[in-house]
Amino acid sequence: MHPYLKLLRPEHYLKNSFVGAPLFFAGHELGKGIWPTLGAFVAFCGMASAVYIFNDYHDIAEDRLHPEKKKRPMAAGSITVQSAWRLGGLLCLLALALGYYIHPGVTLVLGIYALINIAYTLQLKNWPYLDITIIALGFVLRLAAGSYASQVNLSPWILGETFLLALFLALAKRRTEVLLYERGIVTRKNIDRYGLKSVDFGLIVLSIVLLSGYIWYCFTPEVMVRYASEWVFVSAVFVAIGLLRYLQLALMQHTLKSPNSILLDDRIIQAAILGWIIFLGGLLYG
Repeated sequence: MHPYLKLLRPEHYLKNSFVGAPLFFAGHELGKGIWPTLGAFVAFCGMASAVYIFNDYHDIAEDRLHPEKKKRPMAAGSITVQSAWRLGGLLCLLALALGYYIHPGVTLVLGIYALINIAYTLQLKNWPYLDITIIALGFVLRLAAGSYASQVNLSPWILGETFLLALFLALAKRRTEVLLYERGIVTRKNIDRYGLKSVDFGLIVLSIVLLSGYIWYCFTPEVMVRYASEWVFVSAVFVAIGLLRYLQLALMQHTLKSPNSILLDDRIIQAAILGWIIFLGGLLYG
């Protein structure tokens, strides 16, 4: 991979697809929101890359001592710090400008996202459990950007479930890092403050709360009216399959793969996500 492309970390752009969630749940109401939503997605990708560049600059000394992170472009010296800063600044400005063109609210969300991630890089990532909370808030901000772009109001249910899901995935990633730490591989400073038993307990509790909240959401009258069906609760089957499959991989098979890698590799989880999208999409658009 080219050093500049590697610096941008495009493999993480999948997270920004949450920007499109408000438009998806809008059903037939807002066909004109496709292009603004796509623009918000691009803006978020630009801002996310700018944040990654700042993070790599801040951690450059530590990365050079790490067996894997020393391969990052700035740490390896394949890109100069000055060039990285120029690229990061340009991406930040372009993202804010594109966001403002779409809707001033998108720019506001991007600004908040950048500020909390700068705070995360400088200090907050050293605090266990607060760090994963910041990560989860980032997904809620993606929903907010999509809401401004598509002009679709989000329900508290969607915001809450997204926050819990993001918290679950962030904690799942910490579990992988705890397992690596037990094998002598240190991936982050605060990982020694996470206990494997407490992380496992947290994953189980979050999965129960997530599934319970989703089922409750499916049975609310306004949701059944919106989907024009009393069978919305069937979609909870796909949610349950996805959560149980991940718990199986994590707690029973002790996978060392990150949530991103599992999402890209595991066919069962992929089928559960695809089934969920097709089922709800069929109710909304069928």
